[in-house]
Order: sequence, then structure tokens, then C-alpha cells
Amino acid sequence: MIIIITGPTAIGKTNLSLVLFQKISKKFGDTFILSVDSRQVYRYLDIGTDKVSKEIRKTIPHYFIDSFTLDYEFSLYDFLNITKKIIDFIKKNNLNLIMVGGTILYIYSLVNDFDLPPTNYNIRKKYENYDLPTLKEILNKIDKNILSFYPDLDKRRIIRYIEIFELTNKSILQIINEQKSKKFSNFIDAIFVLNNDRNIIYENINNRVDRQIKDGLIDEVKFILKKYPKDRKALKTFGYMEIIEYLENKVSLEQAIDNIKKNTRHFAKRQLTFLKKLDSNSNPFKIHKLYIKNLNYDQISDIIIKTINNYNNLT
Repeated sequence: MIIIITGPTAIGKTNLSLVLFQKISKKFGDTFILSVDSRQVYRYLDIGTDKVSKEIRKTIPHYFIDSFTLDYEFSLYDFLNITKKIIDFIKKNNLNLIMVGGTILYIYSLVNDFDLPPTNYNIRKKYENYDLPTLKEILNKIDKNILSFYPDLDKRRIIRYIEIFELTNKSILQIINEQKSKKFSNFIDAIFVLNNDRNIIYENINNRVDRQIKDGLIDEVKFILKKYPKDRKALKTFGYMEIIEYLENKVSLEQAIDNIKKNTRHFAKRQLTFLKKLDSNSNPFKIHKLYIKNLNYDQISDIIIKTINNYNNLT
């Protein structure tokens, strides 16, 4: 059995997965957890990504946590390629897998069985010194609709889309439209999408950021910067880029904390928007929306177990 738990950041996905792990292991047998988080794959990014502790991971096996150093640019292609091999292993051995996380692009691409080319160093090297306006001009020549659909693309993402075109002779929008005709991946048994009142999600975000600062996020960033330059992809994300600005005396600590909260809230909004795409393009019988206000993790996990039982009875 393979299920996915997703939803906006700070909604409680990780804690739910740990409770669910115990119940699924007891009822259905050996179970693993796979983190669907594009930042938790990196070592040393612990506090800022709210990573499950090493103590817990000693007893509950997790894939895709602490798997790579910051020198490696983990990509969607890597996620799909490795995850499909893990899923094959899980299926062949009649095991159970809980996939949990908020990198919705990864989930969307997996359940719609996207097939993307690997990254190509030579192509990336060719374009890395181009400025953003020039890259946008090149991308427009490939497909003038891409920047209309994705107006906020950064330099790294634009180079990736140019790279995809040079490798496949297809624009990213062409590939997406072709993938839409595919059937929902039959290796996923169910997807559970968590949601809550927007004000509760934002309050959770604010409280989590305060806790991360108290737990030593600033020292974590200082430690990372002693080992890696600040231009690493994972350090250009909320929780890290704001603390780097503070350490460079560009903003006060108070302003940096406020910026983390603001940027994390914006990220949650984008997640909720992307989840609608997951909803509209996937098998509706496998998508289960769970509004979790006033429910604890035991209650939510019981709902999920009941849904799985009903699904197994039907199949």
C-alpha cells in the first residue's frame, strides 16, 4: 500500500505521518516513510526545514532525508527517478509506504507519471552567465506562453526549461499537456490532502518560526556558511535567505524573523494554489480532502485508516 499525505506547510503533516506510521505498521505490516520535501533531502538543513529528529529516524525509516550535500542540486528528475525505484521495491516486497510532504510539484509530477530528461551540465554551463532578460528572450522564442503561465520564473528555472527544450525539442508546456492525457498513476492507492482555516495555518507558521529561532536556527545557518557558499540553491529559500541577510547586517533580527514568517505564508498560499491543480488533474476517487480543524493526530489517522479499509474492501 502506498499513500500520500500532503497539504500546506505547518499544517501538521510530519507529526501525523509518525502517528500514522505506528497504526499502519500494526495493521498492515512493515512500513516506510518517504519525505516529499525538496529541502529535507539536504544534510545540515535541520531546524529550518523542521526535519524529523535523528532519534526518531533511528526507529522509523525515512527516505529522502539527509540524502545529499548542498553541493548537489537535487532536481525533480532525481526525485521521480529514485522514487519510482523505491516504489517498485515497496510493491515487489508487499510493503507499505507513507509519502509525506509539501513539495506539491513533486507529487503532481509523480501521480501524473511525468517523464522528464535528466539535467545536462554542458547545457547549463552554456547559459549560466546569461542575464535574466536574455534568458527570458530565449525562452519566449521556444514558447511565448511559458512566461505567461509562470511569470515569476527565476534564472535557474528558466535555464532548466531551455535545457528541456534542447534535450527533447519540446517546450515544458508541450510536455505538461502531453502528460495530462496519461492515466493517474496506478501505484498510488490514495492521496490525503490536509487543510485548515487560513488563520490557523498562519498562526502555526508564526509559532513555528519563533520556535526555530529559539532552537538555534541562526547558529545552524552560521555552521552551514562555514562549509558552503551562500549561493547554494537550498539556501535561497525561506528560513535561510532571511537569516543570511541578518548575518550580513542587511536587516535586523526582528526584520529577518518577520520576513521568514511573511515568505513562509506566501509559500503556503502557493501550495494551496498548486493543490487545486493536483485536484483537477488526478483521479478524483483517490483524492481525499481532510479538513482537520479541531481534530487531533489520532483522529485524523483513524479517518485515513478507515478510508484505506474501505478502499481495500472495494478492490
